[in-house]
Amino acid sequence: MAAHKPVEWVQAVITRFDEQLPIKVGHQNTHTKISTEHNKECLINISKYKFSLVISGLTTILKNVNNMRIFGEASEKNLYLSQLIILDTLEKCLAGQSKDSLRLDETMLVKQLLPEICHFIHTYREGHQHAAELRASASAVLFSLSCNNFNAVFSRISTRLQELTVCLEDNVDVHDIELMQYINVDCSKLKRLLQETVLKFKTLKKPAQLAVINSLEKAFWNWVENYPDEFTMLYQRPQADMAEAAEKLFDLVDNFAESAKRKAAVWPLQIILLILCPEITHTISKDTVEDSKANKKLFLDSLRKALAGQGGSKQLMESSAIACVKLCKASTYINWEDHSTIFLLVQSIVMDLKALLFNPAKPFWRGAGSQNADIELMMDCFVSCFRINPHNNQHFKVCLASSSPSTFHFVLVNSLHRIITNSHLDWWPKIDAVYCYSGELRFMFSETLNRVAQSTHAPLRMTPSLTFKGKVTTSLKFKEKTTELDTRSYKCLLLALVKLIHADPKLMLHNPVKQPPEMQSSTAELIIGLVHLVPLTNTTQLSQEAMEALLVLHQPDSIEQWNPDAPIETFWDISSQVLFLICRKLIGQQMVNGTEVLKWLREILICRNKFLLKNKECATMGGGIPICRQAQTKLEVCLYMFLWSPDTEAVLVAMSCFRHLCEEADIRSAADEVSVQTILPNYATFSELASISNMMGTGRSTLQKRVMALLRRIEHPTPGNIEAWEDTYAKWDQATKQILNFPKNKADDGQQEWINMTGFLCALGGVCLQQRSTPGPATYSPPMGSMNERKHSMISMGPCELSNPMASASCSSSASSETPVSRFIDRLLSLLVCGHDRVGLHVRTNVKDLLGMELSPALYPMLFNKLRNSIGKFFDTQGPVPINDTNTQFVEQTIAIMKNLLDNHTEGSSEHLGQASIETMMLNLVRYVRILGNMVHAIQIKTKLCQLVEVMMERRDDLSFCQEMKFRNKMVEYLTDWVMGTSNQAADDDIKCLTRDLDQASMEAVVSLLAGLPLQPEEGDGVELMEAKSQLFLKYFTLFMNLLNDCSEVEDEGQAVSGCKRGMSRRLASLRHCTVLAMSNLLNANVDSGLMHSIGLGYHKDLQTRATFMEVLTKILQQGTEFDTLAETVLADRFERLVELVTMMGDQGELPIAMALANVVPGSQWDELARVLVTLFDSRHLLYQLLWNMFSKEVELADSMQTLFRGNSLASKIMTFCFKVVTKLIK
Repeated sequence: MAAHKPVEWVQAVITRFDEQLPIKVGHQNTHTKISTEHNKECLINISKYKFSLVISGLTTILKNVNNMRIFGEASEKNLYLSQLIILDTLEKCLAGQSKDSLRLDETMLVKQLLPEICHFIHTYREGHQHAAELRASASAVLFSLSCNNFNAVFSRISTRLQELTVCLEDNVDVHDIELMQYINVDCSKLKRLLQETVLKFKTLKKPAQLAVINSLEKAFWNWVENYPDEFTMLYQRPQADMAEAAEKLFDLVDNFAESAKRKAAVWPLQIILLILCPEITHTISKDTVEDSKANKKLFLDSLRKALAGQGGSKQLMESSAIACVKLCKASTYINWEDHSTIFLLVQSIVMDLKALLFNPAKPFWRGAGSQNADIELMMDCFVSCFRINPHNNQHFKVCLASSSPSTFHFVLVNSLHRIITNSHLDWWPKIDAVYCYSGELRFMFSETLNRVAQSTHAPLRMTPSLTFKGKVTTSLKFKEKTTELDTRSYKCLLLALVKLIHADPKLMLHNPVKQPPEMQSSTAELIIGLVHLVPLTNTTQLSQEAMEALLVLHQPDSIEQWNPDAPIETFWDISSQVLFLICRKLIGQQMVNGTEVLKWLREILICRNKFLLKNKECATMGGGIPICRQAQTKLEVCLYMFLWSPDTEAVLVAMSCFRHLCEEADIRSAADEVSVQTILPNYATFSELASISNMMGTGRSTLQKRVMALLRRIEHPTPGNIEAWEDTYAKWDQATKQILNFPKNKADDGQQEWINMTGFLCALGGVCLQQRSTPGPATYSPPMGSMNERKHSMISMGPCELSNPMASASCSSSASSETPVSRFIDRLLSLLVCGHDRVGLHVRTNVKDLLGMELSPALYPMLFNKLRNSIGKFFDTQGPVPINDTNTQFVEQTIAIMKNLLDNHTEGSSEHLGQASIETMMLNLVRYVRILGNMVHAIQIKTKLCQLVEVMMERRDDLSFCQEMKFRNKMVEYLTDWVMGTSNQAADDDIKCLTRDLDQASMEAVVSLLAGLPLQPEEGDGVELMEAKSQLFLKYFTLFMNLLNDCSEVEDEGQAVSGCKRGMSRRLASLRHCTVLAMSNLLNANVDSGLMHSIGLGYHKDLQTRATFMEVLTKILQQGTEFDTLAETVLADRFERLVELVTMMGDQGELPIAMALANVVPGSQWDELARVLVTLFDSRHLLYQLLWNMFSKEVELADSMQTLFRGNSLASKIMTFCFKVVTKLIK
């Protein structure tokens, strides 16, 4: 497409750029910002090849946006952001314009783009919130445009000058003349401007003349600052035509300056015009000069007098100060060797100039509206004086003194910043000349920071224009009460100080004479002061600059300057404090820009690791101090808690930070030659979290699932993950109340955050159970102090839950129910039946899904016990089971959770599924569902329950059963009652489908239950037992045969029915298959009692019945049924083998099985065990061996002779039962 239709392709990109502007899409998020930046880059690249198309399109967009009508503050902000984006794109496209572009472009640029750009410059409104930024951005566009299209802009200026020469009005429009302030000017272009002005200056009206004077001065500085080499060359090789134009204009302006007011207006330009005439400057320095140059010499004399206060006018004195500062500034761009005369001129005025501008007793002040201009003038003077003579520090000390006005401090700091950042001429001195004042600058930072910190009585804003109190004489004393104006001044000063640190951290770190402890202390005070600025929410700029400064301070070279005598020990101390304080703020969610701070924190971690890698041989030196361990814990907590953020970007950034934790652990483990897991116990999981942190295209829910899966794999409890769980639980509890009490839109970020928190607590809760029971690997960085010193951990399991979950009912309630993990699960179970009108369904659905899919396997036993207890309460009351919507809803939710848990083969689930029996719960579920009736909802619940039973039997090997055979028999009895229960009675087709689904689900569950299941009647003994078993077999076998017949009849009836019944036919075929499998499993496990009832079917007159029996018989033969169980003594033989196993005796007389039973059977069942063991061993004449082994064990464990057989032990119970048996025999 790009090759064949370039115009359409470019237009499509421009359209996309337009559609994604903030004014079109509204509030920008991270994704839209990235997309907008991508569109900008794309257009900038295209403009190199299709310049006209791109500029034309952008100009049209800018025009349309400017003409849009907006209402409201949000729309105004979006309009401003859109204009900035368009202007910035235009500026970069114009800056990349090739020199040989077609000149046809120029016409288009002038006619379309230039008026739009001028609109921003001309309509500048002082004090408007965004006007200054828009004007600056538009000025940058005009500057780039004038680089290659100077003639177009010059023509506009020239035309306007021509129009103004014939204008008769006093109130004239001079906006186009002011354009020369913003254009790109080199030596030849400046010469053209001067020559054009010389031609037309006389005929201009006074306002136009003043505008030209002001604008030409700005144009001169544009030239000097952008082409300093050309200006320097002017003094090496003077240009006659430049000097001629400058001299002519000087004379014209000099004639114009008739009054003191006019002189004050033109002096700054006149000094510049003199500077452009090096030879004239040299000539007038002599005692006698020719008449044509006399006015120049007179001008310099008047300048000196006015500066010294002898001019008779305050206005002239102020103008002379401005002119002299311009002279000093220009002289710094000239090499001393090229022209010494100008330096002599500077030397003659510099002392008076500094005395005027830097007088603490009488600060230089031109009025309320000129504060910014005054400060700029003082800064130019300060920087120029430094560049002329860096060792003349009188004004430096004046500005540095704490008794000086805050304006002086501000000038000093910003001047130093300019010296650092603008130092591109070889002869300009470097900032290291003032490193000796680092102590005073640190003190200024500390005092200013405290001033700002104390001003908490009102929210303070950073304003675009700097506002300082005029003639401030107050000193930086904390005892004085600051006004709001003072506070704004100090806040501006603090921002300037932070920018200074950012520009050159060595300036603040320089400590040549202090002792190492003092150096470390002063560095810590500086860095921690910056850290306190990061969380400030009402001064975003200050916060951002503080982060940048801290990042520069954490560069490896800067870290070594913290304390050169002990860099690594100092690093661990100070950097750990930084991490601790920032993470604590992030954990408390006290920052609106949390994601940006986290990104910055990642950069800090990268810098830390670079420094450690640079010093890897001794990387852990001094790293064992408490603050290091505390910082590691807080950092872990912070990263864990960002994993449940609703902001996908924040989650990904937190995940990527885990990589840097692992890198630090690698460096430290190599230095100390220990295992990396010793330092970071969950190193493997952290590495996996980091490895998937580049999933930018992943949806929010998919990302959370990946995160929770990895959280479930965390094996070792650490202070970090325990505290993260506790803090998250506290926030979750509050969020739950908030959602239930003040529900909002379901898609709200608050509810998404609640869902993420719930999943986080479910996934990480398992590892917290190990807090007291399993210490895990020896932790290299132990928790903060002893566990007793920390707040009582909320996460702990009672001993009964850890050792034997099934016995938890007998434990005291305080052992389990009071732990937050337990309370969390309890709260989730209560939310399963949340009845809130607006959010109830949303809450119920999410809790069900999270419990079933994301719960840590270690919490399965607790969940099973709580579900068992909750459902068991339905049957505790006397009388009928309470059937109501809430109970039914809870049962249905329980079924769904259990099915998801068993279906979801979570890593580690097999280990924990068997720690609690689910028999009682499953039986109670079936008992409850049985009495729900045959309504549609009831049938659906029964179907789901049957599916759960099938899944349960699939996981049979992972589950534990107390009485498996009895349980399975009971389940078969209950579930077979549902087969054909309502199928034939239903009149509605939909109901028939549901009941057939229930038949299918019931039979599939019965098939799994009957696999290898010997039938066990509830009553009967001996012969009666065999008869009862036979009758039970007959009952089930008959039911299955009836079901097969029913399937056959329905199939016969439905053969003539059209395709709408084909679904039912498929169901019946599947049901028939399941029924045959059930019959096969039933007969296979009960050949002894069932063959006599089923063998006759092989000779049944009905062909299909005979075929069914042959199919059943084939399946059981394939399964390998043992027909030896048909023997009459089968039951007796089975019990005989069991008795032999229990009474088995080793070579040394030991009883391994009996002693094993003695060790594992709980004390509450010792009486029954004693009766069984004595009876069995006595029947085999081995009672002596039993008593010998038991009594020997008793003696071995006894503390003293007096306690033998006196305690509650199995040996004493066996002895007691033996005495009872002997007593009966004697009687």
